[in-house]
Amino acid sequence: MRIAGRSGSRANLSGASSAAFASKRLRTGFLLEVEKEILQQIREEMQRSYKPRDGSKLIEQAGKEQPSSRQLAELRSAIAALTASYALVGQTPPEPPTFRGRMGARLVKLVQRLLFWYTPQIVHFQYSALKAFESALRAFEAALQASESAQQTFEEQARSVKRLETELPRERRDRQGAVAAAMSRAEVLERRLEALRLQALPRIDREVARLRAQQTVWEERIARFIQVRNEPPEQAGSPLPRRLGREDLHDDETHNMDALYAALQDEFRGSRQEIKEGLSVYLPKLTEAGIGSESMPILDVGCGRGEWLELLCEHQLHGSGIDLNRVVLAICRERGLPVLEAEAVEHLRSLPEASLGGVTAFHVVEHLALPQLLDLLDAARRALKPGGVAIFETPNPNNVFVGSRNFYLDPTHQHPIPPLLGRFLAEARGFERVEILELHPCPVEHVDTVDAGDVAARFNECFYGPQDYAIIGWKA
Repeated sequence: MRIAGRSGSRANLSGASSAAFASKRLRTGFLLEVEKEILQQIREEMQRSYKPRDGSKLIEQAGKEQPSSRQLAELRSAIAALTASYALVGQTPPEPPTFRGRMGARLVKLVQRLLFWYTPQIVHFQYSALKAFESALRAFEAALQASESAQQTFEEQARSVKRLETELPRERRDRQGAVAAAMSRAEVLERRLEALRLQALPRIDREVARLRAQQTVWEERIARFIQVRNEPPEQAGSPLPRRLGREDLHDDETHNMDALYAALQDEFRGSRQEIKEGLSVYLPKLTEAGIGSESMPILDVGCGRGEWLELLCEHQLHGSGIDLNRVVLAICRERGLPVLEAEAVEHLRSLPEASLGGVTAFHVVEHLALPQLLDLLDAARRALKPGGVAIFETPNPNNVFVGSRNFYLDPTHQHPIPPLLGRFLAEARGFERVEILELHPCPVEHVDTVDAGDVAARFNECFYGPQDYAIIGWKA
């Protein structure tokens, strides 16, 4: 019975041991299953947490293109998730109140103790990845800031370009207007300069000619003075040369005004071209009568600067001139014109009777007193050949402006000669077919054309009529 009891007890013990072992094996298998399930969850969580899907793409794109706001937000979200997972590495999750939760917590602690060598590597990896992402985030933020700054600069430049495009046409119009105005002013200045040149050059030429003529006069005076100084004394043994006589002094005093009168003519009479154009009106009368040929020469009394003589030469007409002004005579000689210094009446009387085809005197008779004027008319008629002509041009006092003002611009004028008086004197001294030729009317812009009545006509005749006239008489 004892043996049997022992055996029974052993059997009982063996059964209990088998049951305990089976229970232990069951628990161990269950724990392994739980462990596998937890490890699988850990792997899935790690894969889900550490999958470098978006972050890697963003890092790769950092050096290729400028990040957008959406990409930067994704990168910031990835870094926040990585930071959160980094904080959980190595820490035990909270233990649930269930049996399975308690078993899982114990298993986690067991796995944590088993992975003590691997956990620092995970932490280091997480730290390095976090720093890399933070560096990429800073780079992205700097790139985004630079992109936004560049975008702002570009927009400002675009606005500036648009403003310039708007202002450019107006600026172009303004510049074109300024250029046109400048060109207009330049043209006006050029015209003024040309007008001044045309006005100044003739005056300069006249002044140079007058100065040269005056120089010639003074050279003649100096030569005459030297000649007198070099003459031998009147009496033998006299140490002094002959002094200048009264006639020499009177001769010099007579010509003291020559240069002044030449300048007066230059100032008030007009240019050479204007004078020649005015005198050309007489050419048809001369050529029709055959006057100006070698057998019918012309003498110009008071030839002045020689415009009439120059005009005769240009038309192959023979003529010569006389004057008392040595300055204008020097001007004529410088131009190669045949002139003499002589007094009009004396020279005409010295010529053979009936030796000239024409006698002309332009603006001479108003310088003479009545006896001298009559002597000039008589001497001219005597020197003319039959068929010869005498022309005397003088200011027209019928023009009120001429008779009351312009006539007295020449202080050597004696008195004006009305046309009726001039005709009468010429006829009284024996000239035939005497005619009055009115010359040089006032410019049209000066004539009153508003009122065409009798009063306006008389006014225009008195104030704007011919400024000069000529007495033309023929010798039978």
